[in-house]
Amino acid sequence: MNEIYESASLKPGYQGKGTIVYEPLSVLSLWQRLGRLRFACYQFGAALLATLVITLFLLLSVELLPQWVGWGVAAMTSVALLVYQIGLLVRRLHDMGKSGWWVILAFVPLVNLPFQLYLYLGDGSSMMNRFGTPNPPVSSVVMLVGGLCWFINLLALVAILVIGAMGWLLPELLVPYLNHLPQGWTESMQQGLNTL
Repeated sequence: MNEIYESASLKPGYQGKGTIVYEPLSVLSLWQRLGRLRFACYQFGAALLATLVITLFLLLSVELLPQWVGWGVAAMTSVALLVYQIGLLVRRLHDMGKSGWWVILAFVPLVNLPFQLYLYLGDGSSMMNRFGTPNPPVSSVVMLVGGLCWFINLLALVAILVIGAMGWLLPELLVPYLNHLPQGWTESMQQGLNTL
């Protein structure tokens, strides 16, 4: 059975009798399909790596490098992260059989958080679709790390949605917690709540 997957003469796709030859996975691909766990891993890993690079260069620009170098690297890293994250969203949409153009919803306020939640909870197609083959079965490492990243990202999204809904519908419940924030934050948030 393994020779089917290792054969160089077979192209990725459905081979009949329930056999699929999977495309080789590439972390940097912007076109392949991407399952939930790998999506969470790649998103979390890219954000963590970008944060470390930006922090390193900003710290180095304090003493060793000119300040414009630190800010320039931070800007380039942020743009690269944005392009990569958009590619991940498109790949996840492709896994669900949707057009990549739906990624525009990620930039619409009040729609972007439920859209991200949909990408984390939506089920991808287990067979080939118009965007190619599904991802190969996940290893135990991807299952563990991807599951952890998926859970952290999902928990953060739900927390943001709940706090946002409370701030909109029941702002008086959040007022007691504002005293624990730094002084500048408390004043600006209090002004925001008063405008509601």
